[in-house]
Amino acid sequence: MTVADDQRNIVMVTADSLRADHCGFVDSESSLTPTIDRLAEEGVSYSEAIAPGPRTPSSVPVLFTGEFMTDDDEWSMADWQGRQSRIGRHMERFTHVSERLQRRGYETATFTTNPWTTRESSFHHGFDDFNEISADSPDVDSKHLSDSTLFTIADGGLKSLPGDPGGWSSKKEWFSQWTGYFDLIEDRIESLSEPFFLWVFILDSHQPYITPRAYREESAAWEMYYSILRYWYGETNDAALPDRAGELIGQAYRDAVRSVDGFVDALTGAVEPSDPVTVFFSDHGEALGEHGNFGHEQTLYEENLRVPLFVHNAGGSGTIDEQLPLRSLPELLCDLTETTSFDPAAHTRQFVVSHTENNATRSVRTSRWKLVSDGETARLFDLQGDPDETTDVTESYPEVAASLADVLAGHDATQTEKAHIGDATAEVVSGEADL
Repeated sequence: MTVADDQRNIVMVTADSLRADHCGFVDSESSLTPTIDRLAEEGVSYSEAIAPGPRTPSSVPVLFTGEFMTDDDEWSMADWQGRQSRIGRHMERFTHVSERLQRRGYETATFTTNPWTTRESSFHHGFDDFNEISADSPDVDSKHLSDSTLFTIADGGLKSLPGDPGGWSSKKEWFSQWTGYFDLIEDRIESLSEPFFLWVFILDSHQPYITPRAYREESAAWEMYYSILRYWYGETNDAALPDRAGELIGQAYRDAVRSVDGFVDALTGAVEPSDPVTVFFSDHGEALGEHGNFGHEQTLYEENLRVPLFVHNAGGSGTIDEQLPLRSLPELLCDLTETTSFDPAAHTRQFVVSHTENNATRSVRTSRWKLVSDGETARLFDLQGDPDETTDVTESYPEVAASLADVLAGHDATQTEKAHIGDATAEVVSGEADL
């Protein structure tokens, strides 16, 4: 196709597990993210951006394709590889946002640190240059996972021991820090042809919240490591988390958020000569003790679904208070390639649906109400009167609950129909291949 001379370069940044309320442009009481807040203020920010799921496997495949994942019989939640293969089947079935931009003449490149967004899960389609930063990456040496001296010592020591102590070989990629591989991103930016689409997916705000010293304001190194190790011990042994350990986890997380802001600051400087549109968001949030949870469990509470999102340098500014589902991102990004003015409210929705990974629990949300259903029981929350989602108000507002249940039933019916169409299409394609 013909490439328009004025197509904008696009940079998309995804910060794993970043809570909306830890960004000042969403919650004015937070002062952790000065660069993110400045860019959001200069551009268009969304006060109610909603993830399609509470974890990467239930969120990123959806926001990359605009489609929810359907069920099949070839996987289970207990099977890590089966879960990854299911994501791969979904990504093979639908067009990726990277493919859509590639077809519009964009050079496409990515650096991803998340183990769910790999070649094995078919995220590489549509990228001219795919850089997976992991323990066994074919693209990037694992030494770039972190530039931490402690990490280097631990990695060298554990690799020298017989066997695989603690499963370190598969766990160490979760300790990645952007400072370890940022020079690779800088080098790639310099060689990108315009127009380009660059996606960077960082893990710094994901557990275990191991943060470079330069960004640690609340946690000493021992506190940072102790808090996550104590949490993991409790999870493994079904032991209660001491209050002090919970406080230390919160401190370590806030320092990790500061590191994310440091990354955004560094990347903004690196891409400035290319004058790109920047889209920044988190794939999901993070629980810090709410509802008895830490991290991101298979729950659909606000701390896991509400995320920060802004669009910078697209020719507009202001705050959009209507709901924006991350599922709309493919359309939003394609809009940013057009020469016409960007309409920041074009992809907001009155109703936003989210799923857990196995689709067992779904929610439908408006700006005020949220209905959460597991197929047998449903709970209604008043997000304005009860933002912490502590009280089921179904009996007080039965008509609201019934109305949202109808919306969710319509969504479920659509998903079932899409699954049947997909199965029928696969059978036809398979039959033609056998001819």
